[in-house]
Amino acid sequence: MRNRLTMILKKELFFPTPIYFVDLDDSAALNSYLKSRIYSWRELDAAGVQRSNVSQVGAWHSATTMSARPEFASFVDLVTAQITQVFQDQLYSADSVPVCFNMWANINPRQGYNRSHVHPGSLWSGVYYVQAPEQCGQVIFQDPRAQVSVMAPSMDDARERGAEHWPEVFHRAVEGRLILFPSWLRHEVEPNMSPLSSPDSDRISISFNYGQHVNATSRE
Repeated sequence: MRNRLTMILKKELFFPTPIYFVDLDDSAALNSYLKSRIYSWRELDAAGVQRSNVSQVGAWHSATTMSARPEFASFVDLVTAQITQVFQDQLYSADSVPVCFNMWANINPRQGYNRSHVHPGSLWSGVYYVQAPEQCGQVIFQDPRAQVSVMAPSMDDARERGAEHWPEVFHRAVEGRLILFPSWLRHEVEPNMSPLSSPDSDRISISFNYGQHVNATSRE
């Protein structure tokens, strides 16, 4: 019989869920530019569209045509450059390029929030924070393994848990921060509880979806 003292239990972690983020340099000028144009857009289309935003509390979601509007072209290029890095890090085909499927602006006033949702039909999604006052709400990413919640174990609260034990991941809203995540990753945004008065209390963000275009001629 083998000596049990020589047996070592090994652990391997598979199927990671990557979330990328970057804080843009010199974002103050960019945010000022974006904010003025987003507010102007809302003035022209106060109704917006209904998606995960809760319009009953004033949460505004623009049309998803932001990437086609010329005043936002430089911002689209900036996001595409970051998505390109994600493609490279994820070992996507060198013959492919990221394509922005759609992009939109969000204005969440005090108590505004976004319900739990995913972004079907795309590979990578993300959010950029144009204005994020204190206590304006965090984005919450939820464990994508649906069966994990069927039987939750009792955990040892005296021991620090690694990221692999977290059922949810909270990302704080930070002005100038760009967060990129797989489109299938379920997420929601907490209510904006900023103590400031509008419009300083508004959480303003830009969201988007990207897919992959493969150059077919390179495969001939």
